[in-house]
Amino acid sequence: MMRKEIEIKDKMDAQQLIKVRRFDQSKHHTTAHKHNGYLELVFLTETSGKHYIDGREILVKAPCVLVIQQGNVHHWELALPVVGYVVLVKKPFVDQSLDFEINRLVKEVGKYNTVYLKDGQYLQRLLEMLQEEKNMVCQEGLFKVILAKTLEDAQKIKPSITMQNSLFVRFCALLSEDGKVINHVAYYAEILHTSPQNLNMACKKNTDLTASEVIATYIVKEAQRLLVYTGKTVSEVAYTLGFSDKSHFSKYFKRYAGTTPKNFRNQRI
Repeated sequence: MMRKEIEIKDKMDAQQLIKVRRFDQSKHHTTAHKHNGYLELVFLTETSGKHYIDGREILVKAPCVLVIQQGNVHHWELALPVVGYVVLVKKPFVDQSLDFEINRLVKEVGKYNTVYLKDGQYLQRLLEMLQEEKNMVCQEGLFKVILAKTLEDAQKIKPSITMQNSLFVRFCALLSEDGKVINHVAYYAEILHTSPQNLNMACKKNTDLTASEVIATYIVKEAQRLLVYTGKTVSEVAYTLGFSDKSHFSKYFKRYAGTTPKNFRNQRI
């Protein structure tokens, strides 16, 4: 029987800001889940298979880095043996760093869900050092080098979204935070200390979408996650996302997804 809620996993102690460990061979197949408050970077030097993020199937071909944001629902099916490292990073680790370059590099890597590498062996040596390091300043230095080398060695692939505008980045960060997405541009404009017009301009510059359309993509994405990964009824999904009735939600979903919630669920399950 399908679960009512998406599983949320927390692999870090409350006081930990960064954690590095070798890939656990027993986790080569996982079930769909989210992460509790951290970014996960999975550096793979040996394996192949498939990674599913928010319903999208992505080919895993080592060497590569899998990038899983806090809000992503994901699972993978990887062939044994799996050789690599898993790095878990909480936002305070980045925010508290005195090196502003780390923040920029995290945002740059975050443009991708998968980074295919030309050669990942030297990264493995850096990850071994990071795993053993306890000093936070040294951790920051190693993490910065790992991110920089990852981007330097990355094969040229198109990022999923351009993130050059700071207003747009902050807007997306608000939408990605835990809690219900509010379907009102003025609400977010006020929080960001700007006007709805400026927020629209920032969204159009980065995505060619209006702010309302960007909000819709987040609402529909969360709806798709709930429809695929939980046993909630369409009415329950509508209520969870703040819609007053099932009919309004279904029309909204179809407008942006091109199909009804019921048909979407039947096609994916």
